[in-house]
Amino acid sequence: MDGDGLKQRLRRVRSGGRGRYPLDLRKAVVEYASRARHQGKSGAKVAAELGMSSHTLQYWQAAARGHGQLLPVKIVAGTTATQEVIIECGQVRIRGLDIAGVAELLKRLA
Repeated sequence: MDGDGLKQRLRRVRSGGRGRYPLDLRKAVVEYASRARHQGKSGAKVAAELGMSSHTLQYWQAAARGHGQLLPVKIVAGTTATQEVIIECGQVRIRGLDIAGVAELLKRLA
């Protein structure tokens, strides 16, 4: 579904006062946002196009990814960071990895 169609569906649900958005609509919005992201659009831009808050879009995307799942990790002794990088995203903090290590971690978590 295109952005205009999704925007209309979102508006209908809001104006109808039915409370929660249907799961199929949330999935369609997340899929649309994913395609737009691959085209270089930011989440804020997509949310503005759809007439919704970027916070809600981020929440739906996190829920679709299975937010909160634990993944196995491998701890390797003897590596030292050449330049310490601290990455913070919400309550998550990555510290002590160099840029290559952060890139590898993000690849594995994707």
